Amino acid sequence: MLINILIYLIFFLFSLGQLGRVSLFNQQINFYLYEVFLFFFFLILFYKYRFQPIKEAWKRYKIIFLFLTILVLSLVNGFNNYSFFENGVAFLYLVRLAFYGGFVGYVGYEVKENSDFKKTLRNGVLIITIMTIVTTITQYLLYPDLRNLFYLGWDPHLFRSFGVFFDTAIAGSVYGLILLTNRNLFIKAFYLFFLVLSFSRGVYLSLLITVIYLFLKKGEFKKLFLYLSIFLVFLFLAPKPAGEGVNLMRTFSIVSRLKDYQEGINLFLKKPILGYGYNRLRYVRDIQNSHAGASFSSSYMTVLVSAGLIGLISLIGLISQIWKHSKNARVLIVFLGIMSLFDNVLLHPFILFLAGVLFILSDR
Repeated sequence: MLINILIYLIFFLFSLGQLGRVSLFNQQINFYLYEVFLFFFFLILFYKYRFQPIKEAWKRYKIIFLFLTILVLSLVNGFNNYSFFENGVAFLYLVRLAFYGGFVGYVGYEVKENSDFKKTLRNGVLIITIMTIVTTITQYLLYPDLRNLFYLGWDPHLFRSFGVFFDTAIAGSVYGLILLTNRNLFIKAFYLFFLVLSFSRGVYLSLLITVIYLFLKKGEFKKLFLYLSIFLVFLFLAPKPAGEGVNLMRTFSIVSRLKDYQEGINLFLKKPILGYGYNRLRYVRDIQNSHAGASFSSSYMTVLVSAGLIGLISLIGLISQIWKHSKNARVLIVFLGIMSLFDNVLLHPFILFLAGVLFILSDR
């Protein structure tokens, strides 16, 4: 079927990570090749089901529409203070976020109406799983130094696993999501080692808390001890050739995050209700040459400054609603919820897509 071929193509292009990125206007507007085909896939589902998936989502997740409405209001607020181009870029951020929400809703509805499509999604996740193993091994062995792309705004990672995602937090989050949902022990071992090689302490902490939650909930204390032991062994065996990035006692990243949070709080205090608009942060902070300029080192701080206290409360409400209705996906919520305290992973396109698919698969 055409729809199956299209979805496999989407998963394959997703696996290219930043290699499939298209940047316009000095990297202020970015999209990925998989998103182009994702859009056509969404149109097919919309033509097939019209507004029925939206009606279903309204019954279970009204908070989603409230959250998006607040983001729209935050964008309208202060519209005249920014140029047409700046408002346009911010609007595209909002459209993308709404688009991913719609994608999850329509794909979830397709799985409900067509149970065979669930197998297609699982095969798609398998494509990502295998491709990520290949690209991560290739990157770590042949391209362990990202410092040559510092001029393009990427952090100078050295001897760390970042795969084709060019960011250890995003890569580590992808590794964690696959690790927590894949049942093959051999694949789990691969992804645990990849996660260790990311040397991201935020990813480490998020995984450890999630694993503790998972096994304590099931009362499987022996498995918890075994899991933690394997993690420590991998951490001990992980190569640490050179560079501050592989030093787990490094303080630079902690200091930079504290400065980032301080800046975010100072901006929030100036506009605490609706913030500066989702997402004008690149222009508010006047950071044009870094991928981190459009967000803070936390998804929650990003929403707090962009959409104010009301936006953050609605986001927390949305997460709590997903927690209530998706019991099988709570392990993913714990992992991403904690990880989002240290990096803006919750709002990243790669995480929105992969987590959305895994939520659908776990929920049905």
